[in-house]
Amino acid sequence: MILTMKKNLVLFSMALCFFVAVNAQQQAVVLPKKTFAVKEICKTPWDNPKGLSYKKVAGANLGVASFEVMDKKRVAYLSDAVDEIIIADKVTGHALSRFAVAAAPRDFVCDKTNFYVLYENSVLVYDENGKAVKTLQYPNTIVGVARLARYNNGTYLLLPSGNCVQIENAGASVTESHAGWITASGSFVSGKLSGAHSYMIQISDAKGKSYEKTFTTTLKTAGVYVVGANQNRLVLDVQTYVSESPIQVERHIVSIELNAQGLGDVVSDIKTPDCYYVLSNKEVALASDGSVLEMVSAPQGIMLFSLTETGDEKAPHYPTELRTTKYHFNDHLLLTNGQK
Repeated sequence: MILTMKKNLVLFSMALCFFVAVNAQQQAVVLPKKTFAVKEICKTPWDNPKGLSYKKVAGANLGVASFEVMDKKRVAYLSDAVDEIIIADKVTGHALSRFAVAAAPRDFVCDKTNFYVLYENSVLVYDENGKAVKTLQYPNTIVGVARLARYNNGTYLLLPSGNCVQIENAGASVTESHAGWITASGSFVSGKLSGAHSYMIQISDAKGKSYEKTFTTTLKTAGVYVVGANQNRLVLDVQTYVSESPIQVERHIVSIELNAQGLGDVVSDIKTPDCYYVLSNKEVALASDGSVLEMVSAPQGIMLFSLTETGDEKAPHYPTELRTTKYHFNDHLLLTNGQK
């Protein structure tokens, strides 16, 4: 009887080990990780009659706060150095036109022929000729807003908390809060840290369905920020600590599959250049064709790149001059009286 029990116990242990091994092997199977093919699509120099302005002020170096690709031939930049919107030719990078906007702009979006420019407590709407055509006010209790979005004839404030507030709907003033940031797909997406080496993404889609999933990082997670989403991809800006003292992070653009079951696996991942010549509020965006647009501020000017998913490990990368440059405006600030 005892021998029989021992034999059964051994058989059970062997079966359990086999199940654990098989299950672990199944969990290790993920979608092949891709990277992004990098293509420079525009380059505009600093302090050039046909370029962009650069200015040092106390606490920040200013140049371009945000960008918008208007069409196949033109890109628009929001200059917080001289309070202008500059429309440049994508091929030459030269400014085609420019017009003044109110002081201290934070972000902007281009919707059809209008520019929506974000300020403290308001959004000013300019036409393509630079004429202010509308003012959208929002409560002064909403503070610290640095990002703006347009969706389905509505205007949304993207809050630092990761949520958003709609302040206009087809011309009518509203104040409607939402969990997550609005995206071009109509879904609301939020991200938060869920552990030392992980973050959780939550999505509420346009059909009212909600999904969530946790993703891991090799280095300790410093932050996760929503770039955008379409019908089959979610793009994130994921930052991890290289060092916590002094603080040093590396930044990755990550795309995640969206499917009928919700959030899939990480599909593509690329480390971005560690080059921040000026303070910007929007540096990465998801284009309507599914490519990722990235603006890099470098000592020689603003460089705009298009990133597309690829399985080719030899695909074009960022220029060597950017990959080898480490520059952060915080290390090159204007000294004020009493500073050394």
